[in-house]
Amino acid sequence: MNDTIDFQIVTENIGSMCEPLPRVVEYISPSWNFIVVFLAIILMMINKQLFALRFRTMLAVSFKTSDFDKMTREWNPVMSINGLSVFVAYVALLALIIQKIVLVFSGNTILYSSWGFYVDVCVFIAALLIIQYLFISLYGWLFDIETATNHHEVAHLSAMTVINILMIVLGLVIIFYPTKTILIITFSLLLIFIGIRIIKTFFEFQILSKMNLFNIFLYFCTLEIIPVAIAITMMCRLIVTNCVL
Repeated sequence: MNDTIDFQIVTENIGSMCEPLPRVVEYISPSWNFIVVFLAIILMMINKQLFALRFRTMLAVSFKTSDFDKMTREWNPVMSINGLSVFVAYVALLALIIQKIVLVFSGNTILYSSWGFYVDVCVFIAALLIIQYLFISLYGWLFDIETATNHHEVAHLSAMTVINILMIVLGLVIIFYPTKTILIITFSLLLIFIGIRIIKTFFEFQILSKMNLFNIFLYFCTLEIIPVAIAITMMCRLIVTNCVL
């Protein structure tokens, strides 16, 4: 009798305690996120398979400055199909990461989870990079330092190639795990890579242009540091106030 009573006391709430709890997923990545990353992978694979030597050279320029002369003697990567594919993949992947950062940190799924907002970010990044390229070209022509400005453009494109590979990996992680921690790590890594590229190009530009350091500092502030700072400020304002102004 006592065994029966003890058994009922111990087991009467077991059923409710062992019921599985549903997993709550706050942000579910839509299908177009996968398509964006997949198309970026396709573009990079086409570059690697059809233009293997050019692709390797573009990657190497970020690490070995000596490969710059070898590459520019044979072809101009900025005005080639290779450069265009790298540019498109870079814009698409960077816009996806920024879209996820704004969405997760603001929590506003109505405004920032849509395809339309992603396209707006793509247009902003592409316009910023194109204006930057035109200004660099104009600056080189005005001050007769085309060698230095061409090096700046190629170094930027080469860095995009390296960052694209990084963003493909990080983009896949973000799609499945869009958490604040992962997004902070991703954004920090991108800033580190961009910072290294700016510092490296700064000293190479000084050697090639023979300009004084103050003018070069103003040049890089105008073209590199200020645009990044403005973009980060706009992103923060979107997160906090849902407005860029």
